[in-house]
Amino acid sequence: MIKQRFAENLKKFRKSRKLTQEKLAELVGVDFRYISFLENAKSFPSCDLIEKLALALNIDSSDFFKYSKNLSRSELENKFIDSMKQLDDKSLKLLYEISKNINSFIVDKDTL
Repeated sequence: MIKQRFAENLKKFRKSRKLTQEKLAELVGVDFRYISFLENAKSFPSCDLIEKLALALNIDSSDFFKYSKNLSRSELENKFIDSMKQLDDKSLKLLYEISKNINSFIVDKDTL
């Protein structure tokens, strides 16, 4: 899962900067075929190479491991419920109060 996430994010960041695999490989000092292997999750880089890639792409190295899938409403609800189940009573009450305030803010904003 981590290797696949890294691969997807590497490709996304490279393309968003309009870099070819060849150019990125040149910037970090590897063969362009290795960039292809990384983007297809066939290999995983060393920590040193992760830092070089992050520097070349002008991102933080942790950005390679972030998950940004657009979730459906149902998926979001399930994840939210799972998260709430992990909370102690005090934290759950606090979250409830926060969500009430957010909801009233949204409702008030819509009536303006």
